[in-house]
Amino acid sequence: MKVLELKNELKKYKSSDKDKIIIELYKRIPKRVKEDYNIDEFIKNIDVKKETKKEVKDINTLEKEINYFLQCAKMGLYASPNRIISKSERSKWRFKVKEFYKELNSISNNQEDIDKATDLLVSIFKILSYGSVNLTFSNWETFRAVQIPQFEFYDLIIKRKLKNNFSKSNLQYVINLLYVDKDPYSLSEDMFDTLIDNLKTVDMKEIALELLKEEVVKIQEEIKSLTKDRKSTFDCVWDLNLFVITILKIYINLYEVESGIKYFQKYYNEKSLEIKEYILLEILDNNQLYKEWIEEYEEHLSKVNYRNSLKENYQRIKQKMNNKK
Repeated sequence: MKVLELKNELKKYKSSDKDKIIIELYKRIPKRVKEDYNIDEFIKNIDVKKETKKEVKDINTLEKEINYFLQCAKMGLYASPNRIISKSERSKWRFKVKEFYKELNSISNNQEDIDKATDLLVSIFKILSYGSVNLTFSNWETFRAVQIPQFEFYDLIIKRKLKNNFSKSNLQYVINLLYVDKDPYSLSEDMFDTLIDNLKTVDMKEIALELLKEEVVKIQEEIKSLTKDRKSTFDCVWDLNLFVITILKIYINLYEVESGIKYFQKYYNEKSLEIKEYILLEILDNNQLYKEWIEEYEEHLSKVNYRNSLKENYQRIKQKMNNKK
C-alpha cells in the first residue's frame, strides 16, 4: 500500500480506532527494528525535526570516546549487568559502533588524522571479530548487528591501508588481520577473497605471494608444536589451508596455474587425497580452467576413487572441450 492509499484508508476510522491500529502495529514491529529506527524516541518526540545538524567531532575527541568504549567492551561491561554501563546503554552498543564507523570514515583533514582514523577502525574491527565468537556485547552476531559484513569492514581497511600508500609493510599489516576470529555467519573464504580482490597489480600479487608463503611456513611450525592439542591443531590447519588456497588463486590470477597447482599439492593439509583433489578441482572449475581440470583429474585417476559428482563433472567438462574442437 502506498502512503496516499494509507492516508485514505485512515480517514475511515475514528480517533480511538486509529489508536488501536497504532498499538497493534507497534506490537508487531520486531525489537531490533524498533531499536534500529529508534521508534520509541520518535513516538515520544514526534515534533522533533528528523534532521538535526550534528556537532562534527575531531579525531582526538573520537579517539577518547572509542578507546573508552573499547576498554569497557574488553572488560565485558557491554555483555553483563554492571554499575558502569546501564542496561539501556548495553543494548545500544551497535548504534555507537555504527556512528563511530561513519564518523571515522568522514575524517579527511590530513594524512595524520586519516591514519589515526584507520587505526581506530582496525581496533573496532578486531573487537567485533572477537565478539563474534566470545560474548563481548549484548548479542553474538556482532557484524550483523552493525549491518556491516566482516569482509566488507576488512575491505575498507585494506583500501585505506593500500590505496594511496602501498608498501610491503602495509600489505603485511592487512595480511595479519586474516588471523582475527571469523564471523560464524559468513564464509571463512570471504576475508581471503577480499584480500585477493584488492591486489590490483602484478607487483602487489607477487609481494603478496611472498608474504603469504612466509605465513604458511609459520603455521606449519606452529602445527608441529600443537600436535597434542586437537582443537588448536584443527584451527591452525584450517588457517593453513585457507592461506594455501589463497596462494593458488593468486597464481591463477597471474596466469601461473601450474605453479599454483604444484604449491597446492605440496602444502594443502588433508589426509584424504580424494577430498584434496575435490577442493582443487572445484577451484579450477570455478575459474573455468577446464584443460587443467581434465589433466589433474586424469593424473590421479588410478589413485583416487572420485565421488559421483566429480565423475559427472568429468563427463561434462570433457564434452564441453570436445565441442570446442
